[in-house]
Amino acid sequence: MLTRPSSRSLPLLAAALVLAACSDRSGLVTPDAAAPDAPQPLIAVTCTASTQDLTVRCGGTGTGGGGSSVIIGGQNTRVKLTSSNIQVFADTFAFDVTVENRIPQALGTTDGTSADPAGVRVFFASGPVATPSGEVTVANPDGIGVFTASGQPYFQYTGLLANTSITAAKRWKLQFTPGVTGFTFQLLVSAAVQYPDGYVDDHPYVLTLNPGETRTLTGSVRSFAGVLQPGATIDWTSNAPLIASVSGTQVTAAASRGFAELTASSGVRPGVYTTAVSVCQATVVTSGTSLPSSISSSDCFSSYGSPNGRPTDSYYADLYRVTLTAGQTITVTMDSGDDLDTYLLLAAPGLGFLVAGNDDDDDGALGVGSKLIYTATTSGVYVIEASTFGTLDTGNYTLGVTIS
Repeated sequence: MLTRPSSRSLPLLAAALVLAACSDRSGLVTPDAAAPDAPQPLIAVTCTASTQDLTVRCGGTGTGGGGSSVIIGGQNTRVKLTSSNIQVFADTFAFDVTVENRIPQALGTTDGTSADPAGVRVFFASGPVATPSGEVTVANPDGIGVFTASGQPYFQYTGLLANTSITAAKRWKLQFTPGVTGFTFQLLVSAAVQYPDGYVDDHPYVLTLNPGETRTLTGSVRSFAGVLQPGATIDWTSNAPLIASVSGTQVTAAASRGFAELTASSGVRPGVYTTAVSVCQATVVTSGTSLPSSISSSDCFSSYGSPNGRPTDSYYADLYRVTLTAGQTITVTMDSGDDLDTYLLLAAPGLGFLVAGNDDDDDGALGVGSKLIYTATTSGVYVIEASTFGTLDTGNYTLGVTIS
């Protein structure tokens, strides 16, 4: 009952190019400034390898041709490539390379769940070029592709790469002719993401409204790399305007109870989830509340009782609102005298994600009654849902609230 998705751990659509650089130590490349996802020149970071010092260092930038709204720079800010285990064998320079995803979306997937067959491909945007003279070639690429030009060697890392995840190391080998003491090359990373044009997040997940209540809708518009897009507007639509109607950024509940779903978008950028609206009269409670009540078939259906913490018609429920200041601890009890198997849920202000829940009192004092204890991390109006463990059960209970 408490499972909920995270809006910072986004599933990710269509092919996207993400700039990366290779380094055998962190902090060698100055991160680029975050920018809106308007078309940008293709910028690659130049890497320099030494056959004598056994190092691979990346610093400075070079500019390639073309432009795309899904090409960004930023070693250590967008994608981080790290080299290790550098060795030279006669005419071969070998080293291990891992890829870390540092954008909110997963790389190597078009739907956020299944891995794209192309995986995450690190390709040579230019080079390698030998210094002071001679030739260097990529000895063991996984393939030759057309990314920003024809004939570009690449190394492919299979699987979906979630935010902050790091791939297994892959062995790269560069072959050089006699006299070569070093070489330079430029790298880019090509990977599918779910939202190549950007997305809308930080909008409500579950919104509970009293009949007739109006609320202002909020959200954030971001580029595919998670960069906020200043000035971008969000459009809202309702699938049930007779339950919850939308005008601009205002949603207004009808006089009758029920559920609706709101869809957020900003041009071609979709919301990462719909906003579930539950219209149900909530009772305001404070510390010291001891309120006799009942779960009956004339009550609202549950606003949070589905497996993903959203509305469902599988349970009846009562809603209560309580104002908490960050740091305060609330204790909520639902005492049925052991006649009704109860269930308590607590949703946070803002996005409406569940933060606590309880089936049977852990102390055992309430039997099949429920008791939850939660310390607020955010100030605002929290929503308590008093419901049942069994589907469409009914019965009496007393709600108790203590805040310390």
